[in-house]
Amino acid sequence: MNDTTKSPSLEARLRAHQQQLPPAERRLAELLLNFPGDISRYGAGELADAAGTSRAAASRLFRRLGYRDFNEARQQVRDAQRWGSPLYLSSSGAVLRETAGQTGDVGQEHATAALTQADLAQAGLAQPDLAQPDNVELAAHLAQEQDNLARSLTELDTGALSAVVTGLSAAHRIHVVGFRNSQMLASLFQRQLQLLRADVQLLPKAGQTLGEDLVDIGEGDMLILVALRRRTGMEQAVLTACHQKGAKSLLVTDPSCPMSLTSTWRIEARVASSSPFDSYTSCLSLIQAICTTYYRENMGACQERLRRVEDLHEDLSELTGY
Repeated sequence: MNDTTKSPSLEARLRAHQQQLPPAERRLAELLLNFPGDISRYGAGELADAAGTSRAAASRLFRRLGYRDFNEARQQVRDAQRWGSPLYLSSSGAVLRETAGQTGDVGQEHATAALTQADLAQAGLAQPDLAQPDNVELAAHLAQEQDNLARSLTELDTGALSAVVTGLSAAHRIHVVGFRNSQMLASLFQRQLQLLRADVQLLPKAGQTLGEDLVDIGEGDMLILVALRRRTGMEQAVLTACHQKGAKSLLVTDPSCPMSLTSTWRIEARVASSSPFDSYTSCLSLIQAICTTYYRENMGACQERLRRVEDLHEDLSELTGY
C-alpha cells in the first residue's frame, strides 16, 4: 500500500481537478470538498447516491484523483482523522439522513450515527426531549460525551492514579506544559494544583521560550505534559529534557498518541466527538479526579493552604461573594 500520509490530501486533489471534472464526477467532488470525512463513514455507492451521481462516476473520480481505488482514498482520510484534522471529522447531514437506520462501515471513533429510538434507549437517552427528530444531533453529542467519560474513567489504572498523586505530593516543584488547545487544559491543571500546594508553574511563562524555564527543572521535580491531538512535535523534546535532569513526568494524552512518547506515568482521555472538534470533557474530568485524589490524600495541608488563600481574597477584596 502506498504511504498516503505523505501524498497530497483528498481536498488538495479535489481542488486541483475541480474545474476540469465532468458534471457527474463534479457533483460528488463538491460533496466531498464540503465533507471529506464522509469517505471514512460511508461506502462509495452511498456517497454516489447522496451526490446524485452513479457508482461508475465515483470510481472514475477516485482514479482521476490518483488513487488506486476508493479504499485507498478512505485510508488516507482515516489517517487524517486519527491525526485530529477538524476538516476530516465533519460529516454531511444529507448523507446521514439518507443512511438513517442503515448499517454503514463506520469503524471510526468520530463517526456520527443517525440515532433511532432503539439507539437512544440502549444509551439510556430515551427521554422525550432528546428523542425528537430536531434533537437527534444533541442526543448524539450527549451519547458520545457519556461514552468518552465512561471509557476514560473505567480504563484509568487506579494504581497509576495513586502513583501520580504520590509523585505530586513528593515533588519539590511541579511544571505544567501544554501546546495549542492543550495549553488551556494545562492552565486549568496548574491553577487547580496551585490551590492545593506551593511551587506549581505553567510553562512557558509569558514572553519566554521553553529554554528559560526548562533550565530550572531538576531532580525531585515533576513535569506534567498535556498533549492531546493535534500535537506539535515539541512534546518529545520537552520530556527528554525533563528526564535528563532527573525529574519525573506525567503525560496526559489521548489514545492516538504513540507509545514512543515516553513518560514516567501516562493517563489517556477519550476525545471522540460527534462534531468536527475534539471533546475535552473526559480530560477535564481526569484532571479533576487527579486533583481531588491529591486533596483527599493531603487534606490537612490542602485545607490550611485553602484557608490562607481565602484570607487573602478577603484582605484584598478580590471576590464579591456571588
